[in-house]
Amino acid sequence: MSVLKQAILILSISLLTSLNAYADSWSCRHGNDVREVHIERTTPNPAPCEVVYKKLTEGVEDQVLWSAQNDGAYCGEKASGFITKLESYGWTCVETIRDDAATQ
Repeated sequence: MSVLKQAILILSISLLTSLNAYADSWSCRHGNDVREVHIERTTPNPAPCEVVYKKLTEGVEDQVLWSAQNDGAYCGEKASGFITKLESYGWTCVETIRDDAATQ
């Protein structure tokens, strides 16, 4: 097996086995400003959850926009709607995969 194939295999296994990696994050850009929206969970379950808004380049504290204790779909719906709203204001948003273990 070539080195490239081994690297791809290792990366794929790493992404699939990471319990903290998920695609409930978006990175948005408008000019030089960067903002992020994350659905944060304290357990592997859909709820409880929070939708956290980060204005990375503006020196503003992170904001919890919505939270749910029992309905995990609520956070996904609210985050998706908020991303649509940001895009309507001219922001370009892409879904990202983030690993909470790397940010702690």
